[in-house]
Formats: sequence, C-alpha cells, structure tokens
Amino acid sequence: MNALHAARPGDSQRHAVWTPSISEGLTGCRSISPIDDAPETEVPIGTSHMWREVIRRATRVAATEATTCLQGESGTGKEVIARFIHRRSPRRHGPFIAINCAALPEQLLESELFGFERGAFTGAQQPKPGQIELAAGGVLFLDEVTEMTPAAQAKFLRVLQEREFLRLGGTRPVRLNVRVIAATNRNLHEAVERGQFRADLYYRLNVFDIRIPPLRERRDDIPPLSATFLREFAGATTELTPAAIESLCRYDWPGNVRELRNVLERAAIVCDGPFIDAEHLSLSIDAAVAPLISTDLGVLERQAIEQALREVRGNKVRAARQLGITRTQLYSRLKKYGLES
Repeated sequence: MNALHAARPGDSQRHAVWTPSISEGLTGCRSISPIDDAPETEVPIGTSHMWREVIRRATRVAATEATTCLQGESGTGKEVIARFIHRRSPRRHGPFIAINCAALPEQLLESELFGFERGAFTGAQQPKPGQIELAAGGVLFLDEVTEMTPAAQAKFLRVLQEREFLRLGGTRPVRLNVRVIAATNRNLHEAVERGQFRADLYYRLNVFDIRIPPLRERRDDIPPLSATFLREFAGATTELTPAAIESLCRYDWPGNVRELRNVLERAAIVCDGPFIDAEHLSLSIDAAVAPLISTDLGVLERQAIEQALREVRGNKVRAARQLGITRTQLYSRLKKYGLES
C-alpha cells in the first residue's frame, strides 16, 4: 500500500490521508525525502485491540536504534508501520529508503545496496552510491528480506556485524550510518529451521519483532479504513450502505488491506450514485472463507495464486501485486503449477 492512511490520535471523527512523494524505478528501490514526511502526530488507522498493540510496540521501539523485524502477510501494512517508526524516531529528519529484495537478482541487489566505483564492472562508467549510503542518517527498509539469496545474506550479515562496507570495486571502507528495518511475509523462524535463511542474520535482524495481524483478525478496523479509502477515491459524497459494510466485515480478505483498497477503488468507479451497495463490491464470501484443508506448501501456494487470479479476473499484474510478489515471480509460479493458460 503506497499511501499511508493515518488519523490523529483522539480524533475518531476525522481521518487524514497522506500520500508520500515516492520515486520508484525499475530497481525495486523506493525513497522518500524528509520534506515529504507526514506530521509526527499521525498514526496508521485502526481501533482494534490488535492494531493498537502494533502501534504501541512500534512507538516504543521507534525511540531506539534497535533493528526491527516486521512479520505479516502480504498487504497487511508492513511498510506503513516501518514509515511510522521512521517518523517517530530520532532519525525522522533523515531519508527512508525501501528495497524490495525479491524484485532484484543477486548481483543487482549487491550493486544497489553497496554502490560501485568506476570500472567495477562492464558499464560502470561513473561511481554510484548504494542505497545504504543514500539512507545515511535515516532508515533502510528491507522488504521481503527472506528472498535474499544465501550469498546476499552473508554479505549483509557482515555489514551489520562490522558496521561498514565497501562499494563494488572500492578499497575504502564506508561506515554504516543507518537504522535497518526488515519485513517478511513468511515465518522467519520456520525459514531458519528449513535452512532457507541464515540463523545468524535472523538474530541480527530480529532484535525487536512486531507481528502485523491480517485484516481478518482485526475486522473492527474495516469500517474506518473503508471510509478513508472512499474519501480518497470518491470524496465525501459517496458512502457505504449497511449491507456493503456487512459484506466487507464478513469477507476474509486474503489480500488484506491492499485488497480492501483495490475493492473500494473499483466500487467507487462502478457505482453511479452516492451509495455503494454490496453488489458493487464483487466479493465472493463463500470463496473467501472456504478453508484450505491441505498442509502441503505447494498446494497452498497454488490455491492462493488461483484465488488471487479469480478475484482480479485474470489480471496478472494485479494478481502479483495482491500476492505481494513480482510479475516475474508470478509467471514462474504459473509455469510451475501449469496455470499459464
């Protein structure tokens, strides 16, 4: 979710929507400058007990320099919480640099992280600072950190241990001056047990962990989130009917807040009048709450992909976004499970 949906504490009647100015290229990196930041008094929207606990833990760790690990399903708002920690931290006047580890191949990830000197490789005509340098004085957000290759994990572990690094082709160490916040949609502890993630890097990243609950576990937050999204898409003239609110609260939201936002954006487009009813939402309640009876990871992944494709009517770009993976990763899985047609 690119926009940070925030409300001022104690103001239950009014919600403000903040959309940061983000530069996002083809490198899987995003940055936000301090001038674009939201007021420090704004917090991500949510009134449920579970969400208040997330905000409480995020507020507590924000005042420290502790490396923080955010774990939660795709679309739950991990980057929203990372930006909230940044705004509440002593580094709030520094940059916020986000890197999607799954979107970058190993060699490109290394050059993006550490930068390179002129002549470090073919095509390196000019030196370039890496994202770690660009984040100096601020926060480096590593999204989908479990998708790092073993080689990349080893290199980043050394950076965290030594607090310095070399640009590719460089000889002069550069001191590390960033706070690291990592995020993953997988169970990091289980990834370590299966040998898919280094235990020593896990302990370095997991100094303070925050679990971001899925939307189905905090249904009380659906109405205020929905109202905020609707104001963004349709202004103050469009409202949800009681039947629409009931449908939204009954749905299990496999794509979490990101899916909720997409559903309401579409509903705002197809709705002709001032009221959005259940029929405008295009939600299949029965399909959403059907249990996944298999415990085989491959079967579960295939089911999740099939469900996402159904919900977006076969749109692979939207399906990849809803699943929290890149289009390349989606096409690879479609081929793997014979779902290309």
